[in-house]
Amino acid sequence: MADPRIRRFALPIAAFVAMVAIVMATGAVLFARKIGFQAERVQAFYLGSEATFAPPRSLAGLLEVAVPHLLAVPLLVLVTLHLVAFASGARRRPFGLLAGITYLCAAIGIGAGFAIRFAWPALAPLKVAAFVGLEVTMLGWLLLLAAAVLPPARGEPRPGEVTGPAAAPRGASR
Repeated sequence: MADPRIRRFALPIAAFVAMVAIVMATGAVLFARKIGFQAERVQAFYLGSEATFAPPRSLAGLLEVAVPHLLAVPLLVLVTLHLVAFASGARRRPFGLLAGITYLCAAIGIGAGFAIRFAWPALAPLKVAAFVGLEVTMLGWLLLLAAAVLPPARGEPRPGEVTGPAAAPRGASR
């Protein structure tokens, strides 16, 4: 069951959901424009391309992107997952499985660039799958979080609200 005290934080949580959604949308646009969703374009991005005069990515260049992402992405996922757990009262096993998938997609997405550049270029589809997987799972978490803090429909009880005869004030019964 969801923690009923979470209602007090509905506005900050809604702002968090909106900001993360904007960051995710921006990331998707940048990924699509800069790298692309085709394996050949991903390989060309990391390995360079004579046709476009693009040099291969250097280790320093890959580290400049990976190091901040190694802090920011897991931290964002951790905060999001904790908010979802507190707000929705998610069941332990499905929550843990989906959380693991989210973290796995994040780790693969960060590390795939190194693998494509220095180990095996055929891993390019894995980079795309990891990015799409992270975006989809994070979108799912944000939707769950938004649904947990949205006001209930008219007549619907709030989570944790006492309903029925037990909700009647004392002395009100006949």
